[in-house]
Amino acid sequence: MNNELSPIDIGNLPDLVHLVEEVQRTQLPRVLCHDGQDVAVLAPLAPATLPRGAAPPRPRRQPTAADREAFRAAAGSWKDVDTDKLVEDMYESRRISTRPPVDL
Repeated sequence: MNNELSPIDIGNLPDLVHLVEEVQRTQLPRVLCHDGQDVAVLAPLAPATLPRGAAPPRPRRQPTAADREAFRAAAGSWKDVDTDKLVEDMYESRRISTRPPVDL
């Protein structure tokens, strides 16, 4: 059995070209239907196919001077925290139920 996909030229099918361009732009696969039946999937080749409903990753923003300064200012901000007490408080808060009781 041949596992290679054979290419099809879609240059003379403007509606299909438009759909392919949308899939490339959004990087989201689309299900193709005919007579109410799902018949094929049109998926982008690169980057890797995203899970259904997942948004493509946003471009990474370069940190500004203000971002770097805020990062540096945060250094040592927890130095006065009693970590043993913090952990104890976290475990205690997990034991307390904040949900109302269920009446059956």
